[in-house]
Formats: sequence, C-alpha cells, structure tokens
Amino acid sequence: MNDITPKTPRVWVIGLDGVPWSLLQPWIDQGHLPTLAHIQAHGAWGGLRSTIQFLTAVAWSSFMTGMNPGKHGVFDFARRIPGTYDQELTNAARRSGRTLWRILSDAGKRVGVVNVPMTFPPEQVNGFLISGLDTPGLDSPYTYPPELKAEVNDVHFIAVSTVGKSHARYLQETLEGIDKRFELLWRTINRQPLDFYMWVEMETDAIQHCSWHLLAQPEHPQHDAILQVYKRIDHHLKQLVETLPDDVTLIVMSDHGAGPIVKTVYLDRWLAQNGWLHMRQGPELGLSDRARHLARVTLKQSLYLAQRFLPVSVKGFLKRFTGAHAAVETFIDKADIDWSRTLAYSTGNLGNINLNIKGRDPQGVVEPDEVEQVIAQITQGLLALRDPDTGEPMVAEVMRREEIYSGPHVEQAPDLLIRWRDDKYLATKDYEGRPDGPIFGVKQKFGRHGAAYALDQTGTHIIEGICMFYGYGVRPQVQLRDAQLIDLAPTILHLLEVPIPRAMDGRVLTEPFVPAIAGRPPRYEEYERDIGAGPGIDLSADEEEAIRARLQGLGYVA
Repeated sequence: MNDITPKTPRVWVIGLDGVPWSLLQPWIDQGHLPTLAHIQAHGAWGGLRSTIQFLTAVAWSSFMTGMNPGKHGVFDFARRIPGTYDQELTNAARRSGRTLWRILSDAGKRVGVVNVPMTFPPEQVNGFLISGLDTPGLDSPYTYPPELKAEVNDVHFIAVSTVGKSHARYLQETLEGIDKRFELLWRTINRQPLDFYMWVEMETDAIQHCSWHLLAQPEHPQHDAILQVYKRIDHHLKQLVETLPDDVTLIVMSDHGAGPIVKTVYLDRWLAQNGWLHMRQGPELGLSDRARHLARVTLKQSLYLAQRFLPVSVKGFLKRFTGAHAAVETFIDKADIDWSRTLAYSTGNLGNINLNIKGRDPQGVVEPDEVEQVIAQITQGLLALRDPDTGEPMVAEVMRREEIYSGPHVEQAPDLLIRWRDDKYLATKDYEGRPDGPIFGVKQKFGRHGAAYALDQTGTHIIEGICMFYGYGVRPQVQLRDAQLIDLAPTILHLLEVPIPRAMDGRVLTEPFVPAIAGRPPRYEEYERDIGAGPGIDLSADEEEAIRARLQGLGYVA
C-alpha cells in the first residue's frame, strides 16, 4: 500500500498496560497470539520508550498530554503537600496541560475514552469519558456525561484485587474481568459516531506484578497465568480487527514494559547507613512517641508473620476487616525521621531521592551552597552499589531532575532519580522501620507493602513498551525506531488533521504511514498557549484510602 483513497480518518487506540516485547514477540512467534501476529505482520510496529519514571500515573499523563512530567506536573501517584513532608494522592484535576481528548473536543472531534488511568474526575468532552484506575469507587461520579454511568455500571469495574486471593482465584477473576472489559468496549465503541476512541486494559500489568516468577516454574498450576491473560485479550481483539472499518487507524500500545524483580533495595536503609538519613530512636523519642513507635513496630512484625504463615483466607480477612493495616501502609512514619540531622530521604517506589534543603524544606538542614556536594556524594555512592550475588553494578544512571524535565513543575520533581541497570531492581521503603536492617531484599518479599497481602510482587516495570499501527494509512511490515510514548498524542492529532499544541514535547511519527499522510506537514497551533494548572480537587479521607489500598494491592505504590 503506497497510497490511500482520501477519507475522513478516525483513530482507535487499544492500551495494554505494561505489555513488553520480551513476552509478546516470543508468544507471537510461537503462534499463541494470532490476532496480534496479524496486526504486526500487516502493520508497523516497534518499541515505545516510556517516561522517567516509568510509572503508570506518570506515563499515562505524558501520553495524554504529549508532554514531559515537568510540564504536566505528575511525578507519581502521590504528590508532596507544599510546605510539609506529607504526601497526598494526585488526580486528573491536579494535572496541568490539555489532554488529547480535550484538544480533539475543542476542534469539534467526537471522542470516547474508556478506563484510561489518571482521568478521575472525568472531564467534559465532546462525547463521553469513563474514568479508570484512580476512580475512588463505582459509587463515584466516574462518567461524563453523568447519565452514562447507568448504562455501564453493570460491566464496568476498576480493578481485580489481589487481596485474600490464591493465584488460581486471582487468575480466574482476572480472565473474567477481561471479558467484562471487552463487553464494555463493545457497549461503548459504537454508542455514537466517534472520530477518536480509546480503551485501556489494566489487567496485563497487574497479572505481571504478581505472577512473573511463575514463568520459571513450569510445575506450578498457574505457570502460564500471564500467557492466559494475553491469549484471552488476543481472542477478543480478533473481532475488533475483523470488523475494523476501512477509515480507522488502529493503534495498540503500552505505557511501559515489564520484567522480573531481581532484588528489592531499601533506599532509606541505605541512606541511613551512609549517614544521610537519621531516625529518632530511644532517648530521642518522648514517652508518647516511644509508645506509638513500639505499637507500630509490633503491629508491622505481627502482620509480617501473618503474611508469611497464615492461610490466604485469613490474610484477606486481616486486610479487609481490621483497621490495623492503615497504620502500616505508609512507607515510613515521617514523625520518626529526625529532620534536624537528615540530609536526604527516598520517595516513590522506583528510586527517587529528595534532599532536605534549608530554606526550601520545612526543617531543611542542607545549606544551599552544599547541595552540589551532597548530590555528588549520593550519586557516587549509588553508582558504587553492587549486586551482592553477581557483583555487577546495580545503578545505570543517577539523574538530576533538571537534566530530564523541563517546564513549570520541575521543582515538584524529586531531586535525584535512579535508573536501575536493566530495570531489574525495585527501590522500596523500609516498612519494618529498621534503619540498620539489610539493604537488599529477595524478589518475593513477604508483606512488601507492610500489610497482609496474599500475593507478592515479583514483576516490575521496564522503560520500553510496545506500539503497533494497523489499518487506514499504515504501511505494512515497517519497524519503528526511537518512538517515544509522548510521540503518540501529536501523531494522533496529525492523523486527525488537528493542529498540534506547541507545548507538546513529542514528535509526529511519520515512519508508519503512507506518503499521503507522512508527507503532509504537521500543523501546529498558531499561538503557544499557557499550559495552565489543573483546578485540583481534594479527595475525602475514605476516597483516598480506597484508591491507596487498591494501588498497594496491585503493586503500584508501597
């Protein structure tokens, strides 16, 4: 196909959260995934580089805005509350910049958006929107228009919980969830004429978080759990591909990839043992603080033992029906950190470090003229980290926020961001509150989140996801090079002949398309518009707890 008959183009996007080529390509080659094999053979395909950090909240925010996190302001599922060391969950209303569907709506295009993370509260669009993973619950106003909720509430769900589940039960519920997710697709994709439709399947990422280790255990009854999920999705995609209208360009993509956790790294322990972080202990604690600290440590240890030795059903009971887990689901109680002696502390769960700078932070101690020295010392220490089993370096790169981000929100980013070698190590917090404890953990750390979860996390994210183009205007058998997640939004706008905002950081991908599309110069908005800040909404305590518990159970936050 070297040219096309001119049509009014449409774009459909199928998001498969966390899918990597390392699994997809072998299973395509082995004949397990005939629909995705067909898309690859008759379309353009390649890797898709995600964001730094390659977390769900950050990546999807970058996809939908076409901007780096320094512009849209989302650096994790949580954000630091200004003037404090405390954190709160973020949401779509706190994100800056216009989304792809906002831009299309403003241009008069009709859009449908289903289950994309970081879309709660739902924004008003020229069409409809059903919010995704960050929705507090099905009793929340999660649709636009509001009346759409009554049409989909019987099939829409937010996530399959891992809590209190065996692998067998979790896999079965996941497969049933995929069926419901596709029922929602068919109920919405033809609901009204649309120029743009997007739908995301999250269960791919979730099953990888808790089942990656089973890939190497052929004797385990659920050794092929991830493959079963992929096959179920491939089966449903067959109908979509076979009935794809001839004016639709189909994009299948993931926001990042996935791989095994080789080891966990307790960054706060590492910082403490190198003298950069100090905990208040013993005589430094008042009587009430000591009582609270002892009670919390005892509770953590009790739930740790429960996670190791109690039956699955009892673990689930502990998580669902006691209030004890609320006290242990935070990384470290910030009240236990001695800020007067702490130079740096970790944040997030891929590897971020903040300095405690005088004049910037509430109880800062690092003098502004000492910042460079402290950064150099921490960077040198991280680059010297070695895997205790192999002796190989664990850290590929330590990046300063100014080196990788640009925009009005750079100062909200962590000071240092770690890129682990081969993305195979997972930074985590010290849920046991033991600054003198081991720095490295095993890949199946029981109770990693400090609560009685039934399934351990053994899979993590890697930076490279997947991208496939198929259908209208696509050249077959083209392999993409150097494509990035932030390239998709401007590319979709180009396909739909809508001017591209100048604030977007991504480029228009021309390689996948025939000359009539690839040769057309991209159109940009005449004036550079202000990125703007989101209006922000405050979640209730119950809503924040519901979202946090869900994200913890799926391995997205600690």
